[in-house]
Amino acid sequence: MRKLTVVVCSVLFAGLASAQPPPVAEKKPATAEALKAEIEALRDAKVAWRKVEWRTCLLDALKESARKKKPVFLWVLGGAPADGRC
Repeated sequence: MRKLTVVVCSVLFAGLASAQPPPVAEKKPATAEALKAEIEALRDAKVAWRKVEWRTCLLDALKESARKKKPVFLWVLGGAPADGRC
């Protein structure tokens, strides 16, 4: 039994030692246009928040909200509007 274990282990180690990693395909440096096309291909085209008409001025958004009788969603960053006071 011990000889069988030694033979099996020897065969396994010999197989692992002779195994070579798969060749790595060399990538050509990507151009800016190629990178942009690759990024755009990953982007989901139908995202609801992209259809929202964002406002940067809270006062304008409140006026439009009252006129259309729709709520306002306020996005703040660090306690202040992202682009300062309007």
